[in-house]
Amino acid sequence: MKNLLLGISLLILCKAGAQSPALSIADSLYAAGNYSKALGTYQELPENAANVLQIARAYKALGNKALALKAYKQTLELDNNQVIAALEYGKLLMTRLKFKEADTVFQDLSLRYPDNPEYHYQRGRVLKAIRPDTIRTPELLVREYVGAFAKAVSLDSTHLKAIGQLALHHLQHRNYPEVEQLCATALRQDPENIEIINLLAQNFYNRGYYTEAADNFEKLLALGQKSAFIHEKLGYSYYQERLYELAIEQYLILLEYDDEHYGTYHILAKLYNFMKEEEKAIEAGEKALYFKDLPLDDVYMTLGATYRIHKQWPEAIEQFQKAIKENPDAGNAYHNLAICADNFYKDKKAVVRLYEQFISKFKSNPKYLYQVKLSQDRLKILNREIFMEKDGN
Repeated sequence: MKNLLLGISLLILCKAGAQSPALSIADSLYAAGNYSKALGTYQELPENAANVLQIARAYKALGNKALALKAYKQTLELDNNQVIAALEYGKLLMTRLKFKEADTVFQDLSLRYPDNPEYHYQRGRVLKAIRPDTIRTPELLVREYVGAFAKAVSLDSTHLKAIGQLALHHLQHRNYPEVEQLCATALRQDPENIEIINLLAQNFYNRGYYTEAADNFEKLLALGQKSAFIHEKLGYSYYQERLYELAIEQYLILLEYDDEHYGTYHILAKLYNFMKEEEKAIEAGEKALYFKDLPLDDVYMTLGATYRIHKQWPEAIEQFQKAIKENPDAGNAYHNLAICADNFYKDKKAVVRLYEQFISKFKSNPKYLYQVKLSQDRLKILNREIFMEKDGN
């Protein structure tokens, strides 16, 4: 009997000794990126939570998410206290769009370990990914994921990803002071955080703080971020700050992304007008007309303004007439038409009719009070001149 027990003990020791080198070999293969061979070695080892976890990781590394998920589930069934395995399992579930299953994982982790910000952050990501139309209380869903991000930030003010998600939510809901505060906190830790700078730039842009918006869009470009969105927003910020040359540079770059975009040509036409570059303004305006779908009244207005600036009255009149034809409610087109006719027509009665038409149509519209007042004053002068000419004859 004594010899039998000794033999069993030696056998157990031999197996334990054999397992350790095999595990080391498997771990080495995995670390070197030889996932298939590592997987085969892990599968030869005894089935326990640690070994099955490595099998799950090997499958994940090989891109076989279905078998990886199966192995992750198995290892947690063997030992549900493996928080790292649970974290990896939840993240992998998200990549397979299994959001409700992932939420179960992260909700459990955040309840078991309420002081760990990462679990709250991951749960916030999952809840945010759930389509609101698939549940009965979408408002509650929003409150829950915002609360999860806020909890992560309250537990760890250096959790930049959670800060970014929270700032994005406030930006979408126009809570601009909150966005600035969160972004300031994040940028003190990482002054070159692209996601945070982008949020801050959009925040200033949406508030109409174009100088600050331009500063942050410029930072994005300096950090190597280039996109049509950045160039368009930077260009418009320059435009609003009357930095017309800088704005033109950005809109010309924007044409490299899409050289058939009506809006880009339209704004370029306006910018060239401000720079008194008549030929370029006309060329940009004509391209805007070519590429724009109906209605076209805003483009005709821009072309008309170009011709008016350069006192090309017949051409301006033609464009404003086209604008009115496209949009009979375009008050500025009526007013500009009367002004151009006033400078070009010899028949002052025809000019009077145009001013009267504008006043009659828009005198009750608060938007055109100033133009109506100017037209009424000019109409008095014209009627007096016509009367004096008639009296003199």
